[in-house]
Amino acid sequence: MSAGVGARVAAGLLIVLTLPAGLAAGLGALWATASVTGNRYLAVAAAAPAMAGVVWWMCRSALRRVAGPRVRRWAPIAVTVVELAVAAVPLAGLLFGGPPPRPIAAGPDTRYWDLPTGSRLAYTRTPAQGESRRDTPVILVHGGPGAPDAEPSPLAPALAATGFDVYAYHQVGAGLSSRLPDVSGYTVRRHVADLDAVRAAIGAERVVLAGASWGGQLIAAYLAAHPDRVARAVVASPGTMWSAAYAGDRQLTETGLRDLNRVLLDRPRFLLAHVLSGVAGPGPAHALLPDEAMDGELDALVGQLDLRAGCPGRPLRIPMSGAGFWANAMTARDAALAPDPRPALRRATVPVLVLRGTCDYLAPEVAREYADVLPNAVFHAIDGAGHDLAHDRPGEYQELVTTFLARG
Repeated sequence: MSAGVGARVAAGLLIVLTLPAGLAAGLGALWATASVTGNRYLAVAAAAPAMAGVVWWMCRSALRRVAGPRVRRWAPIAVTVVELAVAAVPLAGLLFGGPPPRPIAAGPDTRYWDLPTGSRLAYTRTPAQGESRRDTPVILVHGGPGAPDAEPSPLAPALAATGFDVYAYHQVGAGLSSRLPDVSGYTVRRHVADLDAVRAAIGAERVVLAGASWGGQLIAAYLAAHPDRVARAVVASPGTMWSAAYAGDRQLTETGLRDLNRVLLDRPRFLLAHVLSGVAGPGPAHALLPDEAMDGELDALVGQLDLRAGCPGRPLRIPMSGAGFWANAMTARDAALAPDPRPALRRATVPVLVLRGTCDYLAPEVAREYADVLPNAVFHAIDGAGHDLAHDRPGEYQELVTTFLARG
């Protein structure tokens, strides 16, 4: 091979390498600026010239000995513009596109607790009706994490009619409650501390807890920490008692996993946020994809899930609003690292009602474990019902819960 041909081949290879090298420089600048400033607009403004500069310099160096002055002048500019467009358009779509969040509107009964934990939590109170007022208030614990009830729970008026004061609150990072500036603060321990601070704010020595989905997992964590502060509990379609016991996707039924994978393929920004958080760290990832950019993604994802995926052919999908993506992502990550609560739960004597629909997308053993571990648990299966019992079988759900709690 002649020296001239070799030089042209080397120049061609160097030009090919401009794209990955430019991407590396741009992403490095994106991450560094996001880490320092916490501002995604500044991060993008720094990434573009970093990438452009590397591409232009490499292309110009490659052409120095194999092209004439005119080509050396304009080719690097053309290559830089093309490669910036190829990289910038998809990246901008991922960072700045996506569905808008669907906030929950504050109602006339919405109130707020400013807790000693630093959380500002929105809540509503449904006061007890009639003369048979009970000593222990009920706290409703929503799922997710970060997925509050968009509408008032049908349990609240049903339980109030039997003499309970009922409090429904939005967990920190979701709904009308405050978001944390440092998303690494979303931990199971923080949610347990908030729940105990809510109990104290109500002024109750003991409370009744009723939760669904992740709310069941939070109740289990609270019971492990404070069994003497709970009179009775209900967990409906509960999440895993201990996340580490269900590595990978073992907590899902086969059809539930298939449905989740289908939905995730439609939500690349959801996956990008998780990847960025793992690779770049939660701080830069949150700076690049803040709450207002990601809450709508979780709203959309939950709204696409089949809540009856355990029984194919009878889908149930319920629109979501008020979701908190980072509360969801970081709490779930922390739950996988949290200590095993089951030894403490085996000593808890609190009466617990465990409910599961036979068409739930969570595997049967997830809910069954609550009945196996908790010594005073009662398990009840609801035939043909999916994950969201309150919407799927509201009448049966309310009757089971109110009857169980009335015994206390």
